[in-house]
Amino acid sequence: MNHAGLRVVRDPSRDGRSKEAGYSLRASAVSCLAVRRILSLLGPVLVAAAFCGCDFVSGVIDSVGSKDAGTAVVAAKDTSAPKAPPPVKVAHAATPALPDLPALTAQTTPAKSPSSLDPNGQSCRQVFTGSDDAPLACARSVLFGSGNGNGATPIVPRSLLSRSPSMLPAIVDHRLEGTEGPLRNQGNAPACTAFATATAIDHALARWSGHITPVSVMQIWSRYHSPFVETSLTANVGQPIGPEQGWPFNANEALGWVPCENFPKPPKGGCGRPVDDAHLQKLTTSSLGDFTEVEYLGTPPDVPTLQAKIAAGQDVMVTMELPATFVPTGKAGSRYIAHYTKSAGPDAGHAMVLAGYAHLPHGTYFLLHNSWGPTWGDNGYAWLHEATLGKWSREIVAVDAEPLNRDAGNRPIRSRGETTCEGTLVPDSIRGTCSAACPDNSPRHDGVCAVAGQCPASYVNLTGACVLAAPVSTGHDPSSGVAWTCGPGGCSYVLPRGVDPTCTGNTCKASCPAPDFHLARMGKALVCVE
Repeated sequence: MNHAGLRVVRDPSRDGRSKEAGYSLRASAVSCLAVRRILSLLGPVLVAAAFCGCDFVSGVIDSVGSKDAGTAVVAAKDTSAPKAPPPVKVAHAATPALPDLPALTAQTTPAKSPSSLDPNGQSCRQVFTGSDDAPLACARSVLFGSGNGNGATPIVPRSLLSRSPSMLPAIVDHRLEGTEGPLRNQGNAPACTAFATATAIDHALARWSGHITPVSVMQIWSRYHSPFVETSLTANVGQPIGPEQGWPFNANEALGWVPCENFPKPPKGGCGRPVDDAHLQKLTTSSLGDFTEVEYLGTPPDVPTLQAKIAAGQDVMVTMELPATFVPTGKAGSRYIAHYTKSAGPDAGHAMVLAGYAHLPHGTYFLLHNSWGPTWGDNGYAWLHEATLGKWSREIVAVDAEPLNRDAGNRPIRSRGETTCEGTLVPDSIRGTCSAACPDNSPRHDGVCAVAGQCPASYVNLTGACVLAAPVSTGHDPSSGVAWTCGPGGCSYVLPRGVDPTCTGNTCKASCPAPDFHLARMGKALVCVE
């Protein structure tokens, strides 16, 4: 999410939208050639830089920018008294009972695939789901292009700033919060990346707006439509996302877009067909919101980080290398994927969403939201042990999206800028104005300071809903010079210009509210992430 004191980068090549739509993963950039010419005019010391790569040029610019830039632009001051938050509209859900899941050593033996399964019957691999053969995606299980360096990276490493595991509930299940989107079935289309992305965006938009309006898988898939392409996210981030009802999923049409060279033999329904651009443009004009952020969390997964992300309310996408049979087992309501030691191959990649977790004495299980229809697992869901996730996950990605229209009383629109505040004043995490910190050391949130006791322990009310609180922390990172102060309602940061390239002076200040209190850099823009 983008917050006060933070710059949103607009990519003009994206579909045009109003109201801050179309945010890009990548910062806007001056032509590398033009930068080299400018550097060659700055003196002999920089002539060599003019003939180096753009990355080196950027480093030189940063060093030039480290000279005294004076005081940054000071944001407007708000001297009014802080407001109390609105009453909690919906009581915080009671903690559900833990599912009946076994220790890793007590799990059943994984099911065997039927002799009739042809693993090479699709453009990539296919696996047995328990009732059918499902096509997988390719690219050696790397489906989202996590190595491209475009994702958000926290300014302060999580090793220095994170919640204590004791703050996290033992179980989180987003199904019970009413924010999980519909259960879908990808059929014979190798479009799991589009389904996982749509599921994560459904959830993100529901957190903002307070209700579920499913987004169009077809629109997402139309922008890359190949199981071999690693640009499923970069092809869609910054783009408007329209409703499912405007372009419902059609497996045969989706399969027909796949390039013919992707198949060992062409499918009966055809391949390599053009996307219906008129339909795509029509849906763009009826957008529900914009796909705004991507954060690559790395593998092997850090279990506490995943738990914190999910507990803060976020769904997390994961790509895994699957076995020939991926069939849940166990009791109804607690069905799980048995641990496996052999996969169907490095090109047997599949994308799903983690929509919850259960922390048990014998390990943590994560809740999978799959795209194989309601007959798989518990109505399309199943649990996965952390050891299995750690062994076979290839990418783990968190995303966010913002609706164009927000319901009154839900999360407000944030102001943005590259400014600072005088003295001990800090930016309001929504308005961007400068005011005194709240008594608990949190920055104000749209003029609000939290009131203790309105939510269960480890949660805070800022907008009429209890969300996971930020940690109480004060610190300084000597490697970057960034300083932070956090209270339950969020964190305020002091940023040297070298860390914040958009800063208008030597240092700037920014604030991020709970639950997404981590300040992160995405390209040359600053955003807030969970």
